[in-house]
Amino acid sequence: MKVQEEIERKYEVDENTVVPPLAEIAEVVPAGEVDLEAEYFDTEGGDLAAHHIVLRRRRGGEDEGWHIKVPSEDGRTEYHWPLAEGDVPAEVLAPVLVIVRDRPLRVIARLHTRRTLLRLVGDGGDLLEIADDVVSASDTSTGVLRIWREWEVELLSGAPESKKERTALFDAVEERLLAAGATPAASGSKLASALGRTTLAEVRTVPRLDRSSATSAVLIVALRALVDDLVVIDPRVRRNEPDSVHLFRTRVRRLRSLFASYRHVFDREATDPIREELRDLGVVLGRARDAEVMRDRAHTLVADHDVVPLEVGEHIAAHWDADYLEALDLVVAELSGTRYFRLLDTLDGFIAHPVLTPSASGAASDLVPVALDTELTRVLHHAKLARAAGSGEGRTLLLHETRKAAKRLRYAAEAVSYGDAGVFGKKARRLASAAEAVHDLLGEYRDSELMQQHLRELAQESGHAFEYGVLFEIERHSAALCLMEYPAAPAELKASR
Repeated sequence: MKVQEEIERKYEVDENTVVPPLAEIAEVVPAGEVDLEAEYFDTEGGDLAAHHIVLRRRRGGEDEGWHIKVPSEDGRTEYHWPLAEGDVPAEVLAPVLVIVRDRPLRVIARLHTRRTLLRLVGDGGDLLEIADDVVSASDTSTGVLRIWREWEVELLSGAPESKKERTALFDAVEERLLAAGATPAASGSKLASALGRTTLAEVRTVPRLDRSSATSAVLIVALRALVDDLVVIDPRVRRNEPDSVHLFRTRVRRLRSLFASYRHVFDREATDPIREELRDLGVVLGRARDAEVMRDRAHTLVADHDVVPLEVGEHIAAHWDADYLEALDLVVAELSGTRYFRLLDTLDGFIAHPVLTPSASGAASDLVPVALDTELTRVLHHAKLARAAGSGEGRTLLLHETRKAAKRLRYAAEAVSYGDAGVFGKKARRLASAAEAVHDLLGEYRDSELMQQHLRELAQESGHAFEYGVLFEIERHSAALCLMEYPAAPAELKASR
């Protein structure tokens, strides 16, 4: 798979318009003519179009093959695979599987393009490519044939690095193209033009919210943002990008936490099954994330303490790395299954048509503080029980419950104090920060305890008992420091009430 950023401008022209002289800007080099045949795919419901994503198979030209184009900050990111006949290959489908799910794909448009190419060349190489395209497009649903001519001006690898210089280059070319009779294209893509649209789908608008807004309206925006994040992060998990499992698992946890913390807003008959599905998905993700944390911790432990041979550290990390890769395979399998797809469908359906309690229409200023205070009380209750337990396994379990409660509080507070649903300000963010301090310390304590257990097991089965014993003591000391620092965190949390 190849990845590249596509940054371009498009113009409409009639059949008699001539590309103007551009030699004053840079050297103009003819780059030939080519015929392109393309098939565009989507589901019956237009799921890819709804996300402004293009999936096509193209024959002809230098970039012949399968393409996926997704929106990016400056243009579109294009993913490219070699040409293959038949159905959409699995590796091509993977980046959009979270959107397509198990719904069948069909050809929605066929395009033939006669393309004449010019390139603007500077000292650093190719700056811009100007494609003079005559397009014949067939909408397979209606049978309508549309024919048009357009110019595409695309940045190439030799273009300036700075955005300001790139814009100036675009503007200089555009000035001459407009003077020659071109007009900025009304449609952003050939597929949209083929279907008789200006865009693939309308841009979803977010309602303007404040504390007087209905609590349900605020929370639905927060839920929608988390589901949107799942769609973005899912392909990264499949590509095993760094930290992707952590990010995905966090969104799953946040979703589950919102349904729990604001259970007086959402009808539990609808949300409890969703919470259970999210919990089970979180379990699958948890194994991979725990292995990832332990692997990185092992590397850091050995790198920061040169009291043991490097091969000992590599042996520790290798165990967790193998465990992580095995767990990641299970994660990808889960994300490719019917159960996951139905969970996504259910989340989409709930957000579109939420099932609410009678109190859901109450102002956020009335209901959210009550929910946050309930979550805070829950954290402090668990912390009190852990404090009274003294020491031993019982306290460890109670500290674990405290950590989970603090995380739920943090997520509940951040959902309504950041992003489009952020109608609460500093006090909610301060509460979230204090809750984060609690669960971070207890999370560090838990990770240290797990590493100690692993080191103990390795010491018993290897010839490096002394070295593992040294690392064990380092970890034991780290855990003890966490417990020493910990009491101040719940006190700070209580003070933020």
